Amino acid sequence: MPVTDTELIARSRWTGNEGRVYHNSDLGIEERLKRHGRGAIDMPGSFVAGEGVDIVFRFEIGETELARGARLRVAWRWPFDWADLQQSDPSRPNFLDTRSPADVEVSTLYERRGDLNPWHHDILITVDDGRLEKGDILEVRCRSWEGPTFATDDGYFLMLLNPEGDDAWIRLVDPPRFRIEPGEPVQIIAIAPSGGYVGEEAVVRVRAIDSWANATPIDRPSIQGFGVAAGEPQLNSRFPVWEVPILWGKEGVHRIDVSADGFSCLSNPVQVTADKDLSRLHWGDLHAGQSEIGCGAGTLDHHFAYARDVAGLEFASQQANDHYVTRAIWEHVREVTRHHNDEGHFLAYLGCEWSPYTPDGGDRNVIYMDDEPRMRRSDRFFQEREPDPEPDLPRAPEFLDAFRSQDVILNLHVGGRPTNLDWHCPEIEPLFEIHSTHATSEWFLQDAIERGYLIGVTAGTDGVMGRPGACGPGRRVTRNVANGLTAVRARELTQQSVAEAFRNRSCYGTTGARILLDVCIDGQPMGSIVDGKGSVSIQVVCEGSAGVERIDLFRDSELFESRQLAHFDEDRYRILWGGTAKRGTAGDQRQIWDGEIKALGGIFNDVDPVGFQCPLDALSIKEDQVSWTSATAGNDMGFVFECDADTVEFRTQLIAGSVRLQDLGTTARTFDAGGLDRRLEITRAPSESTSPSARETFIDTSPLAGRHAYWIRVIQTDRHRAWSSPIYVERSEADTD
Repeated sequence: MPVTDTELIARSRWTGNEGRVYHNSDLGIEERLKRHGRGAIDMPGSFVAGEGVDIVFRFEIGETELARGARLRVAWRWPFDWADLQQSDPSRPNFLDTRSPADVEVSTLYERRGDLNPWHHDILITVDDGRLEKGDILEVRCRSWEGPTFATDDGYFLMLLNPEGDDAWIRLVDPPRFRIEPGEPVQIIAIAPSGGYVGEEAVVRVRAIDSWANATPIDRPSIQGFGVAAGEPQLNSRFPVWEVPILWGKEGVHRIDVSADGFSCLSNPVQVTADKDLSRLHWGDLHAGQSEIGCGAGTLDHHFAYARDVAGLEFASQQANDHYVTRAIWEHVREVTRHHNDEGHFLAYLGCEWSPYTPDGGDRNVIYMDDEPRMRRSDRFFQEREPDPEPDLPRAPEFLDAFRSQDVILNLHVGGRPTNLDWHCPEIEPLFEIHSTHATSEWFLQDAIERGYLIGVTAGTDGVMGRPGACGPGRRVTRNVANGLTAVRARELTQQSVAEAFRNRSCYGTTGARILLDVCIDGQPMGSIVDGKGSVSIQVVCEGSAGVERIDLFRDSELFESRQLAHFDEDRYRILWGGTAKRGTAGDQRQIWDGEIKALGGIFNDVDPVGFQCPLDALSIKEDQVSWTSATAGNDMGFVFECDADTVEFRTQLIAGSVRLQDLGTTARTFDAGGLDRRLEITRAPSESTSPSARETFIDTSPLAGRHAYWIRVIQTDRHRAWSSPIYVERSEADTD
């Protein structure tokens, strides 16, 4: 049988950085049970994502006895977003208590962020008095514990002992794994290729999702409108996804009408041409995230298969933090990546994330164009039995010097350790990520532009839940928003052709919606460097997945012009809140917006959420009041409503105010909350009939001398966004006269 990802990790003598997990894989199971005892779990073998479950963890002590100061632990990996445990009220969910022998006193602590990497979450039990001896039983009980929010076959806990009270933890023989099932469907999603030619066959992927964004089973779908069915829908052999063959019938931009099980949706827009030789838009994710090999969940095989078959991506990479990757694991990554790479259909890029702390350079996604037998790390959170002799590259100067002559592409981003832009190697670093499940980080792109860097814009998942290209934030334990996607225009779906397009910065990023966006200056596309004289004319063509509300033109980091395209309703209003407090990681950018709005002398009707990311974003509606729980991270969200009151008053944790509704026009009444574009705004609601299609021309009649970046931001009525890569315009002093 092939070696599993878990077994590869356990082959190390120990893993971790602050606390260390000793895996004891050189001992047989019986010897481990004899020396260290047994860890057992009473729990269902499967349960529905996010729902409560009763669990009893049982430590049976072996020959290694635990005196005062010794510790025990139940730990789980970074992505498993179990609800926070509490020990104060047994009548409430998520109650934790511990039962020990009568002559032993213990204390129990729930740690949301412990020191075992990547098993960061844990329950820590300390022996305060007495002694746990051979045969003793200690139980840890979790009542109505609200489970992780993502579906997986690979749920598990570590049970560990620490006899000496130091940083060395002994891993007991693992209890059986458990399965997390998806919940009931709440909507369906249809994904079609963004381009095609008349007479070409393609596949439309249809899936249902539950409230936590998990793919979940649904009946056979049907399609209507454009396109001719080319065969019967087939259920994917591995995932609850229907694959619907279709034949492109005529030129134009089309959206396919899909229905199943009482749900309906439109697919993303599809540009169909008569010429099959034109370059085509491809959707994917160079920062697709991590599997169990890094700090994530699921196998690497599952990672690539999910990206291809569920998310409908055409390219993806794996980006485990390099400090987790042993030599044996790297060989496994190379093998699995080769297995999934299928040029013309799906590109699996070999990759890994160089991951020092930000002062030393920060995270950088390394994407290899060729097979690479060496693993070039920043650090090692493990000790191998036969150490890899390849020297580490702990800081950006030596890392960039080593890689600048290699056939690689680097993607710079805001992750656990944001890239330090003080170091930049333009020969291999053309790509800058603006959005991932961490946050919408426009400030990162603007910082790079202000430094004069040439920027190709990307967006991705950077996920840990095993759902590349189709991931939500869960309970916001480690992430904040749904994933982004990257579109790249290339002549063919090969690794070299797509890589060349990335090097030319012929790409753009979105918050996950497959928005068709084309921007050019003097006929030159995104990423180009254009010289000339006089005014600068920027042509924008956009086909959205919802109504295009606004298009913003930036010159460098300055908002040069904002063009409102939506029509606004006379009797419906919208409140939005968003932004972030500061630059940084997911935790730094998370902003709580819990609040309420009251109608003075009137009532609310027809309240509909906008831009909500997960079930934690919730509305509570009364006749004269709407309250909400919500968090943003550079994005915005809110709701539309009808109200017959003259005035409404709002209050959040940050700001409060009031607005006379009849005074509102199409320009938002905005209340500044400081931080980075942190604000609340109220305006009339954009009409539901707002067109998803836009063709606009922007003109800068007074261009500045030198080289300047012109780039576009598209905002839809559903608050999805797209950002173009800049076009760089060069003008001499004489040319600006």
